[in-house]
Amino acid sequence: MPDLALIARALDFVEENLKEPIGVADMADAVGYSLYHFSRTFNQATHHTPYDYLMRRRLSEAARVLLETDGRIIDVALDYQFNNPETFSRAFKRMFETQPSQSRREGHMDSRWLMPRLTLAHLEQIAKGPYLRPVLEERDAFRVVGVTTLVKSDRSAIPDLWDLLHQELANCLEPVVAGDYYGFAWYPEGWEDRGHLYMAAVKIQSGDTRDTALVTKTIPALTYVRFIHKGPRHELPLTLHYIHHTWLPKSGMSPSHPLIIECYGQDVRTADGDESEIGVYLPIEA
Repeated sequence: MPDLALIARALDFVEENLKEPIGVADMADAVGYSLYHFSRTFNQATHHTPYDYLMRRRLSEAARVLLETDGRIIDVALDYQFNNPETFSRAFKRMFETQPSQSRREGHMDSRWLMPRLTLAHLEQIAKGPYLRPVLEERDAFRVVGVTTLVKSDRSAIPDLWDLLHQELANCLEPVVAGDYYGFAWYPEGWEDRGHLYMAAVKIQSGDTRDTALVTKTIPALTYVRFIHKGPRHELPLTLHYIHHTWLPKSGMSPSHPLIIECYGQDVRTADGDESEIGVYLPIEA
């Protein structure tokens, strides 16, 4: 198993030098590894080559600067070690499927596509075993009932939403026979400014929910890739980062809907232990 603490030091070195003329050899020197051994070990720990990670972090931070300041695009490119605006634009287009100038005109970018700084916690999540191996799965349409909230800056409102769901289920006129519990996160266009929607829901087999605050939604038949998140629910963003920034760019696939589904099985209240397993479904198109 790779020395994760050592790779975390290399990640720190990258963050400290994003605007400096460093390369993979400098990353290896920073942790005392040979270039060959470092490249192999870094790939095992992060599932990125060192060069790919360095470029994606530079481009992501450059994108943030473009959106948050009025600095010239050529100056941003040079700051992040791109020799000219053409090289920068080509790399930017490959990663974000849009040009730097267009991103600036639009004034926003979906932050899910900006490569985050990887941490030791990310490395430990990746190292937990084969849980992050995706499985292609076709699912028929299904109906759920639940409660919805707007999530703006963090996920702190979500545990309270699950409590409200259980409270409303207890208030049903007829006892509810529940199936699997699901969390649905929708990311509509412009969600960065307004927030995304989150629904805590359950697939019910019987029961009368008409006199409650519960709403019904039908999830259409879709093709998904399924991942397993291993660990407590509050660490789920680590797995989502892996899906969006490591697996998806290499997969040749694209999301078919702005939706992520969490599946908790038939007891969502056990989802906060170190050994918990949560299914994560991403709708995709080849």
